[in-house]
Amino acid sequence: MDPIGKGVPIGSDNAADGPAAAPDHSDLAHEATGEYIPPSLQISPDDLEFARQESRKTGTDLASVLVAYGMISPQAYCRQMSQNAWLPYLREPSLRRAAAVCEPSSIAQISRTGRIPASWDPAATRYAAALPSSSRSSRACAHDVVAMTTRQELGDAIRHTFRQQLCEDAALGLATRVPEFSAAWRLSGRQAVFALFVALCVFLALIGAPHATLWVLTLALTGFFLSVIVLRCVVLWPPVGSPLHTRPPRVLSDDELPTYSVLVPLFGEANMVPQLLDALCALDYPAALLDIKLILEEGDRATRNMVAAHQLPGCFEVIMVPSCWPQTKPKALNFALPFASGELLTIFDAEDVPEPKQLRDAAVLLASDPTNLACVQASLTFYNAKQNWMTRQFTLEYACLFDVILPVLAAYRQPLPLGGTSNHFRTSVLREAGGWDPHNVTEDADLGVRLDRLGYRVDVLDSTTYEEATHSLGNWLRQRSRWLKGWMQTWLVHMRSPLCTWREMGPAGFAVFQVLMGGMVVSALVHPFFLAAVLYGLAAGTLWPTTMSISQVFLFALQAVVLLVGYGVMMLIGRRACAIRQLTGFKASIPAMPIYWLLGSVAGWYAVWQLLTAPFYWEKTRHGPRRDQRDPGS
Repeated sequence: MDPIGKGVPIGSDNAADGPAAAPDHSDLAHEATGEYIPPSLQISPDDLEFARQESRKTGTDLASVLVAYGMISPQAYCRQMSQNAWLPYLREPSLRRAAAVCEPSSIAQISRTGRIPASWDPAATRYAAALPSSSRSSRACAHDVVAMTTRQELGDAIRHTFRQQLCEDAALGLATRVPEFSAAWRLSGRQAVFALFVALCVFLALIGAPHATLWVLTLALTGFFLSVIVLRCVVLWPPVGSPLHTRPPRVLSDDELPTYSVLVPLFGEANMVPQLLDALCALDYPAALLDIKLILEEGDRATRNMVAAHQLPGCFEVIMVPSCWPQTKPKALNFALPFASGELLTIFDAEDVPEPKQLRDAAVLLASDPTNLACVQASLTFYNAKQNWMTRQFTLEYACLFDVILPVLAAYRQPLPLGGTSNHFRTSVLREAGGWDPHNVTEDADLGVRLDRLGYRVDVLDSTTYEEATHSLGNWLRQRSRWLKGWMQTWLVHMRSPLCTWREMGPAGFAVFQVLMGGMVVSALVHPFFLAAVLYGLAAGTLWPTTMSISQVFLFALQAVVLLVGYGVMMLIGRRACAIRQLTGFKASIPAMPIYWLLGSVAGWYAVWQLLTAPFYWEKTRHGPRRDQRDPGS
């Protein structure tokens, strides 16, 4: 029998530690379950007792607990177990040869079980098993295991062997399988023809009847803004009996909790690594049930070195993403998705500090509707909220969105654009939906709409993740322009076939999508011109009242009413958000919100330019470690 590949003995590779032969051990089955801890590992009695209690509570094996909490390293455990069992400890180079004869379609299964075929004969397949074995599943069976390794080395071998296939699937998988959901093409053929037709009609109308055309355009915009106001008024009156946030109905015991993958994409974030690791280690979730992936870019040496400088517990795995186009966060997430072994999955950014119980709360809420509920979105706010005027306005904006608008839309069961972090998925549904769109620079908003079109529901979670608000104008404009460009991409993707989107989302969902996604973009682009028209009308009516016709007075009055009512409704939402989020001292910042919105117009027009010239370029937002505690009022 050839354990590695075909005709290659295990002991022939210097990277394989341990003897080549495996004599029959009567206690090997017990050892392979993870309940046997070799005395030579010298675990302290206190650590061993803690691990036993944790193992009983979570239903996981003893070795998984010890490794997950960093009490022993996976390498030390695997090396000792392989010596005890007289089985080789395979390092990455040996595992590459085993991976080379596997099919790319088996990557997710291998990653979930931690077992890779290492030899074949007519009777049965023999495996190299990653130790400690996968929690609650696929524990190593002595009779079919011929080698041992660690999960990190097994994953590295698979990623090296299938490097090209993984890159291609991460970058082009969605565009290949369901091109109608991909932003790889800015416009469909029908959209391009329609856009040219509308542009030509408007151009000819402006030449032939400029005043009438401006009237029609102004009335159309006014009508659209009225629909935005109506939606915001609805938000101020949530459905009777529905809480603004969905609270978990009960608590799951540790042995009921699902396994949980946490994906953390990092690029140019070396300075954030210490804070990030502290936040992840503070999560109140059994470590033996966690599968934390730090996703690094191959060319980002600074972040790689910073991560390497830390001793990571065994529940962490480092995934290196090769340099391939496009260099976006969703592409990195897609690259890591096949290696996620958790039943549930969430995403955190480098600067995130989630509330410790967030994963538990999300697991409970997702368990309340296992059929239709695909994702829950936690609230986002900032730990540097009071740093300057910009961070105050940003905090108000987030409070309006995450504490008022999204909870009410969720209560009405309407589509929700997800935030870029702290969204918690059923991993199976996420894979079914195709993962993230690597060509959409707001992959979060797009995925929320796509899940709704596929018939799934997204809800909000009464838990908060604290982030760093961008506090410099340049950094804010770069971030906001990327968001607006992504919202434009999202609208264009889901409007390629409006009738199909209408049928899948329903009339109410379709209308909310138009007003919410379209409203954010159109408001940013048109707001300064609308405001200028109102100010001009006000000046003209005051200085030269006799020169204005009745129609001009009517149009000016309509614009002024829409503008003032729009401002007023949004400020009422701001006041409610301050009360819900308990933002002390922030109500004085509410009157300045229109100035903040005007800055968004600068970002909006830059986003239009980038959509035309660099649609997939990711404007990187720079972050710094927090200076204070997680208190939005500090």
